[in-house]
Formats: sequence, C-alpha cells, structure tokens
Amino acid sequence: MPGEPAFPSAAEIEASLELAAERCEDLTPLVYARMFERHPEMKPHFWRDTDDAIKGEMLSRTFAALLDFVGQRTYADHMILSEMVTHEGYDVPRQVFATFFGFVRDAVREAAGADWTVEFDRAWVELLAQIDDYIAAASAPLLQPS
Repeated sequence: MPGEPAFPSAAEIEASLELAAERCEDLTPLVYARMFERHPEMKPHFWRDTDDAIKGEMLSRTFAALLDFVGQRTYADHMILSEMVTHEGYDVPRQVFATFFGFVRDAVREAAGADWTVEFDRAWVELLAQIDDYIAAASAPLLQPS
C-alpha cells in the first residue's frame, strides 16, 4: 500500500540505529574491525584511508540505504545491486560484499548493549534475510540455459 514501509519491522530497525547512535559516536571502527577480522584480505583495499574518512562515508551510505530499504524503498534495493557490482570492480567478491550488512548489525547490537531487545534481533534477522535474498536473486544468471 502506498505510504507504508516495505518492511514490517522498520520501527525496530530505526530504533536500534537511534539507540546505537546515542551510545556510540562513531560505529565505523566497530563495523570495520569485524569485517577485517572475518575478511582480512579486504584490509589492504583501504591502505589510503588513513583517517577512516572513506570507511565512514561508506558506512554512512549504508545506513541511509538500510533506512530506505526498511522504509519506502525508493532507491536502496537498486543501490545495493549497483554497489555490489561497483565493489566487484574493486576486487570485492559478492559473498564478502553481502556480509557487510551483518557486521553493521553486530556493531549496532554491541553499541546498544543491554538495551538490545528481542524485537531488534528479530527485525535484523528478517532484514538481513531480505537483503541476502535480494543479493542472491540479483546474482542469479539473467539467462537460464534452455
């Protein structure tokens, strides 16, 4: 229905992000520490980012896309696909690209601390599943052999 968010638990995602922002001035170090721990091969891609400005800008765009994805989806679904393809040009495999959203959730959960709720957790599980489904569908071959 027009005017309604595409994602039923949008309020929980928004509330978790607001709580994290109140508790942590900058989630960038938390997100990227997780990514580099899980995918150390990605760290050399950021050799020029000595002040975390590039990482911070990427995370800011991710937050904006997540809020649009749980909201009206005016651009986020297309942006995710576009960024996935762009990152392949930077030698970031789609599988690694797809894991980034989970690192964001983990950092938000850490920042929320004891105030992380079951509802936040359920909403993020569903959000990550929808993003994974979207990425998987976008990654499927456009033409199937007949």
